[in-house]
Amino acid sequence: MKPLPKPALDARTAYATCISKARPAKTKARLKKLEDQVATAAADYEKAAAAAALHTLDHLKNQPDDGDKNATGNKDLTGCYTSRMARKGSVGRPLYDQLLAAAKGLCPLCGHGYANTIDHNLPKAIYPLLAVAPANLVPACLTCNHAKGDNAPASAAEQTLHPYFDDTTDHAWLAARLTAPPEPGVSFYVHPHPDWPPTLTARVKQHFRTFKLGKLYSAQVGTELAALNDYLRGKPYTAIMDELQHRAASHGSRNTWQAALYRALASTPWYVTSGYLNEWDD
Repeated sequence: MKPLPKPALDARTAYATCISKARPAKTKARLKKLEDQVATAAADYEKAAAAAALHTLDHLKNQPDDGDKNATGNKDLTGCYTSRMARKGSVGRPLYDQLLAAAKGLCPLCGHGYANTIDHNLPKAIYPLLAVAPANLVPACLTCNHAKGDNAPASAAEQTLHPYFDDTTDHAWLAARLTAPPEPGVSFYVHPHPDWPPTLTARVKQHFRTFKLGKLYSAQVGTELAALNDYLRGKPYTAIMDELQHRAASHGSRNTWQAALYRALASTPWYVTSGYLNEWDD
C-alpha cells in the first residue's frame, strides 16, 4: 500500500459545496439540516481511522434514521456523491478530481493499477453521512474498488490499510518465494515485522487478501523475469548478485512487488548460479 497525505479539505466544506446547487428547494433544505451531522460523523470517522477503530462506528450506520429513508438518509446523502461530486460537470466534481490527482496516477491500495476511481473506505450505502467526507474517499483503480465492494469491518483485524492513516513503509512486509525447477515460479506473501502488534499483522494480511495482491503481483513476474534473464545471461556470479541487490534497493518503496521479487532472487543461491537460465511461470 502507498500512503497518501490526508485531504486538506474538511468534510463540512465538501458537503456544503456538493449541496449548494441541490434542487428542488425542499431537497436542499433537508440536506442543509444534515450539515452538522455530516461534520460530526466525519470527525468521528477520522478519530476512529487514526486509531484503527473503524469497526466502532456502528452509531453511524444507516444514519440519519428518521423513518423515511427515501426522503432523506440513504438516497439524498448518497446522491450528494453520485450526482453532485462524481458526475462530470457537477458542482463537486473539482473536489473529486482533486482527490484523484493526489494519487498521481497510481492506485495506493495495490501500488500497481491506475487510480481512476474513488473508493469509499466505509461504504456510502451503509454510512451515508460519510458519502462525501474527503477522508473516507480514497483514489483507487477499478479492480481494487470492485474487490473491496460494500464490505465494512466488524473488527479491527478486518480493516484494510488506509492510505491516509496507515504507513507501513518502514518495514519490508511484502515477500516473495521461489519455486525451484523443474517448474520454477514465484509467489508473494505477507511477512510481518516481528515487532508489529497482532492487529496490524492481521490488517496487513486482510489487505493482501482483499485486494488479491498475491495473484496480481504473480501475474507480472513472467515478463519481468524474461527481460532480466536475458540481461543476466553470461554474467559472473558476483555481477549477478550486485545487479539483483541494486534492483531490490532501487525501488522507492520496500513493498513493491518488484522490490520483493529482487530481494527473493538475490537471496536464492540456485537462482543466481543457474536458475535464471530456466523458463519461469507467471
